[in-house]
Amino acid sequence: MIWGQSPGLNCIFFLSQVISIVVVQSFGEIYRLHFTVFPDTLLGTVLFFGLLFLWMGMKNVLLIRRRKVIEMLQSSHNGTDVIPLPKQLGRWAAACAAISTVVLGMMVSLLDCISIYPHVFFRILMISFLAAGFLAATVCFWFAGKRRKEGSRPLFVMTICGMTEGLLLLSSYRVFETLAGQGMAPEIYVMAPPVCAFLLLVFSMIALFGNLTWFLSKVIRKPSSAYYHNLFLVGQIKSRMGSSSKTMGIIACVLAVSLVLFAYLPVLAVRIEAYQRVLSVFDVQVGTMYPAVESAFPSGTLDYDAITEYLEQGGYPVTGKAQGELYLLEPEYPEPGGRDLPALAVTLSVYNELRALSGLAPIGLAADEYGVTWDNEALESDIRNLTQKVRTIQAGTAKLSKAEGADYQDPVGISLFTCQMASVYIIPDDAAQGLRTATTFYSANTARPLSYEFARKFEQEMGDYQRNLGNFPSESAFVRLNTLQNNEGISTMLMLSLIGAYAALVLLISSFTMLSVQQLTDAIEQKRRFGIIGKLGVEPEEINRNIRQQMYFWFGLPVLTALISSAGVLAYLIWSSYRTIVAYISLAQIGFIFAGVYIVFLLILGCYFTATYISVCASVLQ
Repeated sequence: MIWGQSPGLNCIFFLSQVISIVVVQSFGEIYRLHFTVFPDTLLGTVLFFGLLFLWMGMKNVLLIRRRKVIEMLQSSHNGTDVIPLPKQLGRWAAACAAISTVVLGMMVSLLDCISIYPHVFFRILMISFLAAGFLAATVCFWFAGKRRKEGSRPLFVMTICGMTEGLLLLSSYRVFETLAGQGMAPEIYVMAPPVCAFLLLVFSMIALFGNLTWFLSKVIRKPSSAYYHNLFLVGQIKSRMGSSSKTMGIIACVLAVSLVLFAYLPVLAVRIEAYQRVLSVFDVQVGTMYPAVESAFPSGTLDYDAITEYLEQGGYPVTGKAQGELYLLEPEYPEPGGRDLPALAVTLSVYNELRALSGLAPIGLAADEYGVTWDNEALESDIRNLTQKVRTIQAGTAKLSKAEGADYQDPVGISLFTCQMASVYIIPDDAAQGLRTATTFYSANTARPLSYEFARKFEQEMGDYQRNLGNFPSESAFVRLNTLQNNEGISTMLMLSLIGAYAALVLLISSFTMLSVQQLTDAIEQKRRFGIIGKLGVEPEEINRNIRQQMYFWFGLPVLTALISSAGVLAYLIWSSYRTIVAYISLAQIGFIFAGVYIVFLLILGCYFTATYISVCASVLQ
């Protein structure tokens, strides 16, 4: 075991080994720690950074030699100049004005077709009014810049209108989705409003920091006690906010993005991995998809015996299997795009075979009764609505009534739900006589899991064989193997989790480093001010208190904004995809992941804050 000579290199080696352990053990393999340094790689790295350091040093020396002392003294004060708000945010405001124009046009185009829904009409009217208000405030902000005014009031109006407009657009996601589903709005209304909303909210967050100097001058003013008690602190903050408000807003946005990545991608990874397990509950699944056009219906079934024989010849005896068809209940098939696909039915014996594969006891139905099996994403409200809406069904010549409590949400794999069908009817075997076949499927468990190499071979060869039978279109066939899907699920989970953690940590460290460097730079510039108040009789403890309060403001404000914003974004993401998330990961698990992420975030913040505070105090009081 060879260790690097640098603590930084040792830390990198340790982290790489930790990641290797996580990746390898996720696939069920054993991994042993080992640390190795390749001399050629180490030498190349040292040479590269050494030459880079030497080149930058020589460049800086030549630059300093060419500058006059008076120019360097004047340049030292450039960072403290107050930059007018129109100059800081002019381009951002113009871009968001264009976004509000698009939103206004989209809302106005809906007013005629949704006037029959009063509550939706009022919501659209409010969004239109806010978009128009944002545009009017943008015009005033532009004129303020032309007249060399601060533009705080129109920017404040833009902040309020943009934030409210963005929140209303996000909360109306389900409304736009419903309107698009009913054909009352184009499909662009599903994706465009959330994107516009996020852009408006980002601008509003940055604009909020641009208004801080104005807020402070309005809230803390003479002759209030707060003004005199915090005179030095307020002066320090005002002197910096005029030039760094946009930077602070961007840092807050970056922190919020890092928290969302850090928290949501692991949730998404767990959801995808659980989704793969639910759909691949059996070792082998072969079948056809429910076609969207009548001409693609199968004319025959899979060669079930060939699948069983192939598995057994490969050394994987079948311990249980279920094979059969799904049937079309309605005799007439609708035209493409005419309405939803007709409901399908599975016979009771085939469904019991699927239950047996999952280790469940068989169910029973009377000759004139039916049941319903639901996919994993169905909610209790969906089950109640269908029970209230559908009392009887017609299966060929048989009229069937709903059996009492005959709703099932069992682990039966992908075979019954191949075209976003939420439910499939379970009917007696005799009732399926004369019904048209819609899909055909085969599910089985084997005595031992398929090896990865055999699974890849089976997927290719058996898929080609079944497609060449000519009983169904080749594009409708699928082969789903537990071995391959587990590997895919684990790979996806690791990729999302590691990418999310890496990207979030890079953004977090970059943002906190910028805040820390900003405070250390200010400490150098403000050392003279702190020295003056020290000579006036201010105790070192009071100076430390002023430093802490100043750091509470510079660290606390973007962090608090990021915490609130990220919590809102995460709540929206969970709410907008609630059905597809809670079916595979519980709210308790989501809360545990979120809590862990925010605890790590606060720990990193505490480390940076403490180190920066100690450095600033040492710099000011030395």
